[in-house]
Amino acid sequence: MTDHLIHLPSNFRYVYQFQSGKSQSRCVEACLAMAGQIAYPTRYADPVALMDEIYTQYIGADTSSDTKGTNAQQAIAWLQSQHIGHMALDVSDPNALHAQLQEMNLAGVPQLITIGNESFLHDAKTGNILHNWSSALNQGSHTMLRVGYSDNEAWGYYYEPAAAPNFAEPVAIPWSDFLQGGIVGCIAIFPSGMNEYPPKPKPTFDKSAAVSGIHSVLTALEGIKLAVTELETNINNL
Repeated sequence: MTDHLIHLPSNFRYVYQFQSGKSQSRCVEACLAMAGQIAYPTRYADPVALMDEIYTQYIGADTSSDTKGTNAQQAIAWLQSQHIGHMALDVSDPNALHAQLQEMNLAGVPQLITIGNESFLHDAKTGNILHNWSSALNQGSHTMLRVGYSDNEAWGYYYEPAAAPNFAEPVAIPWSDFLQGGIVGCIAIFPSGMNEYPPKPKPTFDKSAAVSGIHSVLTALEGIKLAVTELETNINNL
């Protein structure tokens, strides 16, 4: 089995969405705070404070009684305000989306992905339900940060903002959970140094072509030199 995980900055910090006295609906904000660190590793000194700022900016007062969260349009607006490269992905064809997610992960691109019904989420390795709180809360949507996948197991790896503050490793979640719960949105985040996807290939130096070009120039110069010498001789013979 081979796991393919994107490269994360050495100072990357997992962001837990829950805090005492704060809204419990901050999964998008938590994922944006993590994605921002991948796009700009040295910009955001306090990712938890960043999560709070995003919620307050787009939703308002961040209190435990507030059940609203940032939507896709607001998430994109924040990414644009921070000049973070991103791409909204088409989720209408789950098979095509799955292939695209894997291709992007191999290129170092993570994604914010939103499931319509979070009650379907399981830990692929243990079988445990991820969100086992009261049924009044676990029927809503949920957003996670996908950072890789297994090439021979039907699961991806996700930073799950609702996991636990001391559970800062990516969680293996079966792709079938997303199919059952419904995928309602997905945004790819370009890592530091990437301005577009797919990235343009870096120019390569063709040594043999360069040497051949130099020889051609030298040959041409030698021809010009001979022509000038011949012209001078003809002038002197007049």
